[in-house]
Amino acid sequence: MLDTCSMDNLQAVQDFGEHPLFYFCCVFATVVGAIAGATASSRVRMDIVGVLVCGTIASLGGGTVRDLLLSGMLTQSGNPVTVYWVVGHDVQFLYMAVITSLLMFYVTRFWNPPVGTIRVADTFSMAFFTLLGAAKAYYLGCPGIVCICMGVCTGVAGGVLRDVLTGNVPYVFRSKEVYASAAFSGSLLFVVLQYFNCPYQISYILGTIVVFAVRMTAVYLNWRLPSYRSLLDVAHHDEPPQGPK
Repeated sequence: MLDTCSMDNLQAVQDFGEHPLFYFCCVFATVVGAIAGATASSRVRMDIVGVLVCGTIASLGGGTVRDLLLSGMLTQSGNPVTVYWVVGHDVQFLYMAVITSLLMFYVTRFWNPPVGTIRVADTFSMAFFTLLGAAKAYYLGCPGIVCICMGVCTGVAGGVLRDVLTGNVPYVFRSKEVYASAAFSGSLLFVVLQYFNCPYQISYILGTIVVFAVRMTAVYLNWRLPSYRSLLDVAHHDEPPQGPK
């Protein structure tokens, strides 16, 4: 579907990459990802080191996994892909994740975030990170299916790492959660719109909105995907424990 990034689209990608809106997406995703991670770790009563580690990993984990998977590729300037937050000015995102996690450690000591904070913050983070992942793969000229996979990976990996660190079943593996499917929907829309030469900025924004809308709608309307149940089962089995909301 999408094998290369055309010169016109490449210029659009570069222009959008320098736009304040794109920078806002990067910052917002980093901060809310750290909020979700730090809040989840505070609810299982981790110490300050645990909160900092969990919040930072939740914030940067998805992009890190994506860049490791893409590490064999070259950028348009001929440089190899490296983990984004370890080089150049992008180290600022590491500072943002650490500072946000530290602030949340102290905030949650005096104020208990309402039920749903983790879920909402995680949804915002997933929506923005999903399109950042799909867009980066697209910029590198990856095939459409790879762009979709990188979008899903970037969107959900941070949340998976957060839930594992806090001893909870990751959202992506819970039978009552539409999670990775939301990231897939937004990434797919982005790729399809690019295939039909939709303006890059519009494709990016619509993809982000779809991820958020699908995830939040699924939460409030209790949508769920079919889960495995053997035809030989005659009794309902207990469901796995769910994590904090």
